[in-house]
Amino acid sequence: MLIGVKIKMIREAFDLTQEQLGKELHLTRQTISSWENGKSYPGITDILSISNKYNVSLDELMKEDIELIEHFETIDHSLNKQKILYAIAYVANALFLLVSIFSNYMHVLPIYKVTALIIGMIALFVLFSTVQQPVNLYTNKWALLAIVTAFMYFLSIAIFKGVTSTNIDEQAGIYISAGLRVLLLTSSVYFIPQLPLRK
Repeated sequence: MLIGVKIKMIREAFDLTQEQLGKELHLTRQTISSWENGKSYPGITDILSISNKYNVSLDELMKEDIELIEHFETIDHSLNKQKILYAIAYVANALFLLVSIFSNYMHVLPIYKVTALIIGMIALFVLFSTVQQPVNLYTNKWALLAIVTAFMYFLSIAIFKGVTSTNIDEQAGIYISAGLRVLLLTSSVYFIPQLPLRK
């Protein structure tokens, strides 16, 4: 029997409308209706809430529902892919940071700088879209300190290099690109404490 049918039976056994059940679970009536009609599935936390509130075992709720099991397997597979993508982007981000820092102290060919910049931007996009548990800068003072330090370091490097052009348009372009580079590098530092192996 599908979980949506079981949820409907539980709801009717407790003489609740879809709206009342939704309120008890902090969900909308449409969500309950969608479950009961088999259009979507409840999440694990919703299943646990139903199990606890209405004294129904998880085994009873989920037993023999092959579609629900396949649904969770698909989610699990998707999360595994996300973790692999995150790990690859994390390494690319670290390499981008290293090349950017070393280029301040030694000669690095422009082609390597540009390649590192492109890889860094792609890595940051992937990191922002796949991070599972972002670092909370209000509670993690070390991460905040690292980001502020990195920002000050990259900003001082940008200021120290200065602008040699006398053309106003060129100066504006150089300042804008230097500012964007500082923001990009500082964003890269944000992900360093967020190791791919974290659960």
